[in-house]
Amino acid sequence: MPILAPRRRAHAATGLAAAICAAALAPAARADEPASRAAVELDTVRVQAERRDVRAASVASASRLGLEPGEIPATLDALDADDIQARGLRDSVEVLRAMPGVMAGNLPGQPGAASMRGFGSGAVSYLFDGVRLTSSGFSSRNWDSFQFERVEVLKGPASVLYGEGVLAGAINFVPKSAQLDGRSGEVLLGYGSHGSLRLGLDGNAPLSPTLAVRGVLSANRSDGYVGDTASQAQAFSGSLLWQPDARLSLRAALDYNRDDFDTAYFGAPLVPLEVAADPSGLVGNSLGLVVDKAARERNYNVRDGRMDSRSWWLRTRLDYRLGDRWNLSNEVSVYDARRRWDNSEDFTYDAASGRLQRSAARIHHDQRVWNQRLSLRHDGRLGGRRHLFAAGFEYSDTDFFNLRRFGRAGSVDLLAQDRGTLPPDNPLDYGDGRNDFTTRVKVAALFAEDALNLTPRWLLVAGLRHERIELSRRNLDLDSGQRSGFGREFSPTSWRLGSVFELRPHTQLYAQYSSAVLPVSSFLTINQRNNAFDLSHGESLEVGLRSELFDQRLRLTAAAYKLRQDDILTRDPLQPQISVQDGSQPSQGVELTLSAQAAPRLRIDASAALLSARFDRLREAGGADRSGNRPSNVPERTASVDAWYRFDGLPLSAHLGLRYVGDFYTDNANQFRVRGHTVADAALDWNGASGRYTLRVRNLGDAFYADWSGYSARQVYLGAPRSVELSYTRAWR
Repeated sequence: MPILAPRRRAHAATGLAAAICAAALAPAARADEPASRAAVELDTVRVQAERRDVRAASVASASRLGLEPGEIPATLDALDADDIQARGLRDSVEVLRAMPGVMAGNLPGQPGAASMRGFGSGAVSYLFDGVRLTSSGFSSRNWDSFQFERVEVLKGPASVLYGEGVLAGAINFVPKSAQLDGRSGEVLLGYGSHGSLRLGLDGNAPLSPTLAVRGVLSANRSDGYVGDTASQAQAFSGSLLWQPDARLSLRAALDYNRDDFDTAYFGAPLVPLEVAADPSGLVGNSLGLVVDKAARERNYNVRDGRMDSRSWWLRTRLDYRLGDRWNLSNEVSVYDARRRWDNSEDFTYDAASGRLQRSAARIHHDQRVWNQRLSLRHDGRLGGRRHLFAAGFEYSDTDFFNLRRFGRAGSVDLLAQDRGTLPPDNPLDYGDGRNDFTTRVKVAALFAEDALNLTPRWLLVAGLRHERIELSRRNLDLDSGQRSGFGREFSPTSWRLGSVFELRPHTQLYAQYSSAVLPVSSFLTINQRNNAFDLSHGESLEVGLRSELFDQRLRLTAAAYKLRQDDILTRDPLQPQISVQDGSQPSQGVELTLSAQAAPRLRIDASAALLSARFDRLREAGGADRSGNRPSNVPERTASVDAWYRFDGLPLSAHLGLRYVGDFYTDNANQFRVRGHTVADAALDWNGASGRYTLRVRNLGDAFYADWSGYSARQVYLGAPRSVELSYTRAWR
């Protein structure tokens, strides 16, 4: 007998407008049609139905056993398309920042990077529709949120599900896909400050009782709030569902994404107090360096800089019920991407010249991945008790070409009057290295999960994964003409053990212990020196409580955790020129989320996260001891509150959102401390028969703040100033 009775699936309103044959999908809403049929309501029944559905749909990210949401012994946060739209979250970075305890930003080489539970992007994995690529951070982009049915964040180690590199958590971007439950569609149009434009079209059409197709198109552009930082992005997703009977279903999807950033923004530099036109106390340090408020709109990248990406992702999934108790699933995906960075990413103030000395970097990626996952699931009895079992095999093959050029660009003055151009590809200007790398990574894995009801209210869950990783790399040094190469094999094993106990109906206590493995640096760009080291190891202990109270009008989740990573690369204290695997980093914290239908017309969502993250042992180049310091880009306090109020007698609602992020450091030396900040957003929403009109103001108080740091400790990414956006959406079923 399961802990929770299976919940009746609710069909939430589909996302945002008509891509395939919009005119053929459905007639527009009539003027006399009730507004509740054309748009989302905020009443109690509607909100609870949507939230139950998104949680049920998200369980696959946390287990392959087919468990109910309340049976997962881990913290899983999710936002569906309606949540994303209600909060006005335009891209994946904004979505991730809305998740409890998650910080995100655009690193120069990794747009859409995240940190959570005290660990940076190297300990976080990024999934697309449940598929993870080797060194998944390279595939992350700051995607338009319109593409996704939901975004899920599984907290803590998940190596038992997705392999190496998943210590802090896994982020799953789930695209919209074809459904058999009727024609539907939606259109999104948006215009706002800084020349920003958004378009979204989404359409789902059943072609027969057994076949459905769906198309989703999104496009956006912006001039940017920093000078000469225009960007644009387009995405298309086409999917097909064939379900001839209750035993068989086949899904196929093709996703195309592209983005172009002209002279991308890489932050504002720290400069001496005496040269700043409008100095701020945004960054505390002992060197007397400040962020100049006057630099908020200045771009210090070269005039011809570029950062762009093109990717294709083809995915198929076959599900077949072998009998009453057995289910077979086979997933195949092919990924092909090209990414380019030609920029000046780092700049440092030079007192002698009074100018910023700048780097030059040309980095190109060509990546192709083939992935297959075959799994078998059993739902039966063992000793008279409910028993679930899943096992399978996964294989991936990655080809990665990496052009790397590092050197110096011309200096620029603080007013950025003449930003110059990137030097051509030659040995003189790229003296720090000109190399072409080719990397091949093959990963084969066996995995198994098991769940057993020890009593009707007490569930035990376990998992095991063993991998064999074959790595080979070839390098051509263009300056010397020398060719070199190396190879390595790894055979890591990950496991977890968890338990869920139902204290009372709709209230569960859960706990888990899990292990994970991480490479000392990315497999795709690892150098020969780091290749000699073994994988690092991580472990986690988590205890949590989930509860639904007051006829499910209040949802509460609380979790406490401890994480630890050992075998981190550090310097030998007696011989600082030698690297050894003796570093360690623990973190511990608590997270709380709350969702309440406080009144028939008032809904409140809130979250808070507190953590302590420190290096136990870490020495960096030159023997500098970082023990006791906090990792970079890790705030120890975050909190958010979102409230929606629907006015009586009018199709009008209001939204107010507050997000607090505590202080963080820009480097492991903890020399530069970025002040914490609070940002408020507000919106008015008119939901009439002709569609929904939303007027949104972001950064309502025009706060001056920094929300991320890049590779250089002396640069911070300044948050956007106050902006206004007007959007229109219309949906039909």
